[in-house]
Parts: sequence; C-alpha cells; structure tokens
Amino acid sequence: MRNTYIRYTPSNSIRQLLEELVKQPYENHRCTPAWVKHVLNIDSDRRFDHHREILNQGRTDFDEPFNGLPPEDKVLLYCIYYMPMHLASSHHIFRIHEPVFTTQLRSADNKVIFIDFGCGPLTSGLAFHETGWQGDISYLGIESSQSMRDKATEINQYSPRFSRFELISDYSQLPNLLEDVIAEDDKTPIIFNFCYFLASETLDIRHLSDVMAQIGDKYCNHNLCIVYQNPPRSELHNNWESLKAHLTGFRSIVRSSSHNRPFSYNTLTDERTLNRTVYYDILCNW
Repeated sequence: MRNTYIRYTPSNSIRQLLEELVKQPYENHRCTPAWVKHVLNIDSDRRFDHHREILNQGRTDFDEPFNGLPPEDKVLLYCIYYMPMHLASSHHIFRIHEPVFTTQLRSADNKVIFIDFGCGPLTSGLAFHETGWQGDISYLGIESSQSMRDKATEINQYSPRFSRFELISDYSQLPNLLEDVIAEDDKTPIIFNFCYFLASETLDIRHLSDVMAQIGDKYCNHNLCIVYQNPPRSELHNNWESLKAHLTGFRSIVRSSSHNRPFSYNTLTDERTLNRTVYYDILCNW
C-alpha cells in the first residue's frame, strides 16, 4: 500500500522566524575558510549527507568545533537541516492527537507544563504552541549544549510564546525545578516530550528512568503525558522500551497501526520537498 504523505506547512510566524533567525544567517554567513570548505564548496547533491556527517545526525557535541567550524556554526547547520524536519514531525503528532493535548490535558485555568528533553533550538515547543493551545504554557527545556541553549533563547526572545521559559543543562535538575514551578495544591497537567532525545549514544537510560519514575510518583495526581518520537529504525527504540518498562503507571494511547506516520516538508535552502516517516508513541497516566 502506498504511503500518503501529509504535507507540513508552517504558519506565517514560524516561517518568518525561520527566515530571519536561520535561513538569512546561513545565506549571509561570513566566508571563513572553514565555512567555505565545509559548506560553500560542497556540491548541493552531497550537502545534506555531508552536513549529517558533521552533525552526527544531530548527536554531535554542539559545544565542540569541527575542523574550524565554531559551535555556533554547527548549531546553524543543525537548524538548517534538522529543524524543518523536526518541526514537521512534532506538529504532525500534536495535530493528529489534538484532542489529547487541547481537551484531556486542559486544566480549569488552562495551564500546562511542557518539558522538552533534548530541546535543541526550541523546535518541539514551537510545534506544540502551533497546535493552538489556548492558555498558559510553561516551557522547561533540557539541553546539555550551551550553544544550543543560546539558540533556543534567541528564538524564544524573537517571539515569546510561553508564560514561563526556563532552560537547564541536565535532566537530574528537573525534580528540583518542578518543585519551584508547581505549587503544593497545583494540579497543572505535564507533558514530557522526547523528540529524538532517546537516540543519544551516551544516554544513561537507567538514571533517566529513575528520574522519570520519581517525578511520576510525586505528581501522580496530575494528568501526565509522555510523547516519544524517533526515526522508524527498530534499533533506535531500545532506550524507549527500557524507559516504558519503568513507568508502570502509564499506558499507551496510540494504536499499534498508527505508530509510523509519513509526512513531508520543505527544506530551507532549496525548497525541495522531502518525505519522511516518524515513529511515535504517547503514554498517559489516566
């Protein structure tokens, strides 16, 4: 059966943000020797694969230079080649299951806490906001790279979308941060977002599972939702299966036939349309 790819078209505000903070800095970049060698002198047919090598498919250390390319250049290349795809896949998931995020997770005061593991340049936060949540979103991003956190801060300052915006470098800090964010009698729903984060080659999944179990136990009276996505390759889901095994109070709300979803999006550099498929799962505690 032939896949039908659902086309992602960003809103005008997202399109303008990408134009001014990603595309224009890329096209008007100063011609340093490293930029010329690794960006300008690469044939367009090979460019995507070449930059994937520089970025290790998004898993590189973004605070380390690459053969003369400083960290901020690596972040910019990431935004060019991965941000549109991740915007499309996240938006795709949030739209398909919009009733979960706009109805079942809605509290009396229309508040929600969105916790973004491996938040990168704020991509999933932008996609979630674009689904049309009418209320206050407290955004808590977890990102180990200072250079990437700087980009996320720049993007948030361009057009603030959140009632609260905080970034931390280590998910071990999350329990303490939530104590500051959530009042004693507050029952604000919490979304935990794992967008490609669990594909990390250095992730201590046992430690992450312990932290998530601790949070799940403490805030079991809240409506909790966990969103996971990754490319469809089966070997990438081992960490997710291990994490799910520790989260006994959650159940999947996605039918097995819906786990793989095809979508398409435009690149930022040459307006090509690329087709991709995302594997995702959604767990809830209700």
